[in-house]
Amino acid sequence: MARDEQKQRSDKVRQAILETALNMGIREGFEAVSVRKIIQEMNYSTGVLYHHFKDKQEIIDAIEERETAWLHGEIRSLLDENRDFIWNMRRVFGRMLRLAWEEAEKYNLIVLHKYSRHQGAGQPEWIGYMAARLEEGMEGGLIRRMNPTQAAFVLWSSFLGFNLMISRRPGDMGLAEAEELLAVQMEMVLKGILNMPSGTDEEKEEL
Repeated sequence: MARDEQKQRSDKVRQAILETALNMGIREGFEAVSVRKIIQEMNYSTGVLYHHFKDKQEIIDAIEERETAWLHGEIRSLLDENRDFIWNMRRVFGRMLRLAWEEAEKYNLIVLHKYSRHQGAGQPEWIGYMAARLEEGMEGGLIRRMNPTQAAFVLWSSFLGFNLMISRRPGDMGLAEAEELLAVQMEMVLKGILNMPSGTDEEKEEL
């Protein structure tokens, strides 16, 4: 029992360190996060922090892993297997836009992997998911025939670049304006993949 309590206390301290570093990163940028700042803000000794993490990068990596799991949960909660790819794409990329606009540094960390020591280590799992859904759309006649893996990569890259620009908050852009731009982006993308003309406004709303 004593060992279990000790582990619970240790886990609690570890999570508190991660939460402090995450909040600091969102507030000041992850490049500004340091072991010294974390222990000062938490009023911990250096030894306590180094008992859980060997350096700042290990803290950043742990935050990225935890918050990536959070984002995956967020996205999965939006997906509806009974709806088509286009409907799900609107939902998911709308959520990604809000993350980029509301918490740009978190977006940089867990979507762009800007601060990861493993940058470029494989493609995001969502590309594989999108490729499979695109192929289903092709089989159903909704989406024109193309290489689904290549199309998924292009779609993902297109929206990553779009959200990166949004995360930089050009001018005095508000969230409503950013969402209007996303609608334009979505319409342009759909014209490239749908196996049908743009159609009327009423038809677009049904997609």
